[in-house]
Amino acid sequence: MVLKVESQELNEEEEKGQYKKHHFSCSKSEKTSSRKRTKTRSYFTCSQCGKSFSQHRYLKVHLRIHTGEEPYTCTQCGKSFTQKGSLQIHMRIHTGEIPFICQECGTSFIRKQTLKSHMRIHSGRNCFMCHQCGKSFTDKHLHLSKYLKNHVISHIGERPFMCNHCGKTCTNKGNLEVHTRVHTGDKAFPCFQCEKSFTYQRDLKRHLQTHSGKTLQ
Repeated sequence: MVLKVESQELNEEEEKGQYKKHHFSCSKSEKTSSRKRTKTRSYFTCSQCGKSFSQHRYLKVHLRIHTGEEPYTCTQCGKSFTQKGSLQIHMRIHTGEIPFICQECGTSFIRKQTLKSHMRIHSGRNCFMCHQCGKSFTDKHLHLSKYLKNHVISHIGERPFMCNHCGKTCTNKGNLEVHTRVHTGDKAFPCFQCEKSFTYQRDLKRHLQTHSGKTLQ
């Protein structure tokens, strides 16, 4: 796998300033080179989708999205996760730990981010409510009005996106794009342990279990 890596150097200017009295012999060329190095940054780029990361460990975690690798497994229910932090949050379901409490209404949440989104309901900031079920949406969601519109469609049964190949209709564009792969033969999820590729990520995950020796469910 190809990683596009640009060199990164530590900022040496402050260190040189501290010992300036003892380094009168430092040449101009050395100082110029040091200043150039302080401006360079490292980027580790995913060869699958082009997304870049500041550290290699972040890229390593990201690659699990493409490979389907989920190395962190819950000992209680067997559910697997790509990140250790996700497993730790999931474990709160089994332990009953709900550490984040709304000071306005007393509602508790497993995730801190969920509490932050909930607080916007009390403040009224960029809050949109579905008139079908009462669910509220905040600016956490990109293109909020479109997100709410798609949510409402799920209630009224409208399926405005139609497949040009077979006429099947879908509630949103994303579902239509996934469905279209059946006709185009696009297999966007390759197995990095063999030469097989899959149309859907769920199929890749099931396939990877044959390599890991896990029992298929």
